Amino acid sequence: MYVSGTALINLALGFRLQNKHHTVLQGLAFLYNNLRLSGDSQEALYNIARAYHHVGHVSLAAKYYESVLALRPKDCPIPTETTVGSTAAKRASGYCDLRREAAYNLHLIYKNSGAIDLARQVLRDHIRV
Repeated sequence: MYVSGTALINLALGFRLQNKHHTVLQGLAFLYNNLRLSGDSQEALYNIARAYHHVGHVSLAAKYYESVLALRPKDCPIPTETTVGSTAAKRASGYCDLRREAAYNLHLIYKNSGAIDLARQVLRDHIRV
């Protein structure tokens, strides 16, 4: 679902199509279907926010980035690099957290719209160095 949606949106933005808006809507429909199937996961919300940001609908992108920031990440396996000759591939559990990426992109939206203080506040609240 995600790949189809992203491919359609990129196709609509990259080529001169007569039905560009229709193709973008089809891509978003795939992404919304992915959101429905994943149970409002952080990743699916981030993908929709990123798609809106990519096509220039920054107000909708900001709404979905804020939704990502409000969610807690779910535990998911993060693969670790295995050494040559190891008998089993070890996987460490960790968090697939997209809040930092969402905060950075939301800060870019606020910064580009002239809301510098709001952009700084988003970085202060969500990005730790």
